[in-house]
Amino acid sequence: MKELIKTLNKYVILLIVSSLFGMPWFYIKNLIYSNYPNLMSVTYSFYDNIPTIAEFSIKIAITILIIIDCKKEKLSNVILTAIATFCFPLLGIVIFSILLLEKQKIKA
Repeated sequence: MKELIKTLNKYVILLIVSSLFGMPWFYIKNLIYSNYPNLMSVTYSFYDNIPTIAEFSIKIAITILIIIDCKKEKLSNVILTAIATFCFPLLGIVIFSILLLEKQKIKA
């Protein structure tokens, strides 16, 4: 069980970082715009795209990490897990966890 938790820690950290670019980002953005109003006209579109860029980057990172861990653990259904991870990262992590637990159960 410790191995499962150790394996899932990196995914949990990435999901937490991803959630920071949701609603908290809008408060940070409004704080930046209120302190520096002339900055709003120059870089408005860049600041609005940061959550999208961060979310997409984290989805790609989680998908790559899932593929690497599936290959390392020699799990089946790697492609299905990778597609689910890219569309919905939490679903992919759950599928990976179930496959890993099933493998550990069969091994024991």
